[in-house]
Amino acid sequence: MDSGKKYKEIDLDEQIEFLKKVSFFHGFDDHELRQFLKVSKWLRVARNTAIIKENTTERAFYILIKGEVRVEKRLPGKAKPILLTTIASGDCFGEMALVTEIKRTADVVSSTESFILRVEPEIVSTSNVFLQLKFYKRFCERLVSRLDLANKVVVGRTGEEANPPISQRRGGEGGLSEAEEKPPKYSGKDDQGMARPETARSTISLPPMPDKDHRQTHAKLSQRMNQEVVLPVNPAVAAEMSVMMKGSGGIDNTRRLAELISLDPVLSCRLIQTANSPFYRRASMVSTVPLAMVIVGVNQVQEVMAANIMAASALQAFGGFPSVSRGFWQHAVVVGRIAEMLREVIRINTSADLYLCGLLHDLGMLVLDGISPNFYPQFVRPPEEMRDMVRAERDYIGVDHGLAGVWFAEGIGLPQPYLDVMRFHHLPDKATNNQVPVALVNLANIFAAMKGVCLGPSRVTMQDVVRSSSWTLIEEHHPPFNEVNVPQFANEFSAELDKTWESITGDILL
Repeated sequence: MDSGKKYKEIDLDEQIEFLKKVSFFHGFDDHELRQFLKVSKWLRVARNTAIIKENTTERAFYILIKGEVRVEKRLPGKAKPILLTTIASGDCFGEMALVTEIKRTADVVSSTESFILRVEPEIVSTSNVFLQLKFYKRFCERLVSRLDLANKVVVGRTGEEANPPISQRRGGEGGLSEAEEKPPKYSGKDDQGMARPETARSTISLPPMPDKDHRQTHAKLSQRMNQEVVLPVNPAVAAEMSVMMKGSGGIDNTRRLAELISLDPVLSCRLIQTANSPFYRRASMVSTVPLAMVIVGVNQVQEVMAANIMAASALQAFGGFPSVSRGFWQHAVVVGRIAEMLREVIRINTSADLYLCGLLHDLGMLVLDGISPNFYPQFVRPPEEMRDMVRAERDYIGVDHGLAGVWFAEGIGLPQPYLDVMRFHHLPDKATNNQVPVALVNLANIFAAMKGVCLGPSRVTMQDVVRSSSWTLIEEHHPPFNEVNVPQFANEFSAELDKTWESITGDILL
C-alpha cells in the first residue's frame, strides 16, 4: 500500500468536496470533514493486497472511497479461504476495532485497485462529540444493514431464520437451574423486527473460577478504567430504544426516552458526561437526567444514546448468564427507587438525586466484568468463599466494585455524590462527605437484597437492615429521627415495600 498520492495532490477544499459525494459522509459538514481529514490517512492499495489480516490487533478502521474489497476467512484444513462478503465504494470496514480491542476475525483483501482512508482512534478521543456521534450512527446503520443481509443469506440457504451465535464473553436471555443456565436461542423476529427468544435447548456450565494469583496492582487496574472503556447496556432497554429511533423522524416521545435512559446506569451516566463536557461550557455540574436532556437537546440525546448502544452491541454482561445480568439491572433500578422512598418517608433533605445515586451505585461491577469475565457468573451458585462479594472481588480481581466505579466515574466527570455513594455504599461509616445519600443507598441496597433482588441467592435478613450504621448517620443529619424506633421502622417500611412491590419493579425492562 502507498500513501495515495492521487488524493494528496488535491488541496483540502477539493478533498472535502470529493468526500461529500461518498455515501458514508452524507450529512457531514465542511468543518467536520476538515477535522476528519486531520486524523486520517489516504492509502492507494494495489489489487489482491491484504489490508487487514486475521488475528492481528490494531485500533484503526477504514473507509473505502473507491474500489472493492473482499472479506475472507481461513478455515483449518482448507487450502483456500472462504469468501464472507464484498465491500464496495462508500462503505467502511474494521470499525469494531474502534470500540473493542479484540483481534481481527477475518482477512480483508482488495479485489481491485482501491483508494482508502485509514482512520486512527484519535477520532474518538480528540474530535468533538458531534463528529464522534455521526461516526457511531453511521457504523450503527452499516451494522444493521449487514445483519439484515446476513439473515437473508441464511434464509435463502436454509429456508428459516438463523440462530445467532452466543458471545463467548457476555450473556443474554434465558432460564436458570441451580447448577446450569440455558443460553439464549432466537427464532425469527417479532412484529417490530426484533429477535424473538425461544426456549433454549442446551445448557452451558459455569466458567472456571478466576485465579487469585492473577491479580493486578491498583495502578495497573485504574489505568484500564478510563473514559473510553465501553460498558454493556441493558439489552431490553437498548432494543426498545432502537425501535423508537428507527424511524426517520427519530423519537417523538421525549418522556418515554427519558424513562428508558433512567432505566439503564450506563446510558444515564453517559448522558450526564455529555452534558458536563467542555462543549456546553457549564458553570456548574449537571447531575440529573432531565437537566442533562434539556442542556444537550433531544436530537443530540438520541445521537448519544445511539452511539452508546452501537458501541455496546458487541458486549453482553456477566459471561452469558441471564440471572446474573437481570439481577444486576433490576437491582440498580430497585435500589434507586427504594432510596428515594426512604428519603420521602424519613423526610430528610439532600441535594443529590437519590434515584440516580442508587442506579449508579454498582457501576463498578460492569467495569470489573470486562476485566474478569469469569468472576460474576460464579454467583449463579456462589461458593462459600464468595459470601462476602466485596472481599471476593479484592481477592480474585484485585479491587472491589466500589473503588472500580469511582475510578471510572472520575474519568468521565460524574458529580461527587455519585462517586461517594459508589465508594462507600457498603461501608457508610467510612464516608466523610455526602453521608446522607451514602446512608440511604446503603439501606436501599440491603432492603433490595432482602427482597431477593441481587446477584445470586439472597443471604440478607432484617437483622442486617437493623444493624446498619446508616441509621446513625441519618440520626446525626436528621435529629427528629432520634425519636424513631429503628427495628419497628424497618419492619414497617419492609411491609410497605411488599405492598408497593409491583409498582417498584413492574416497569423494569429485563
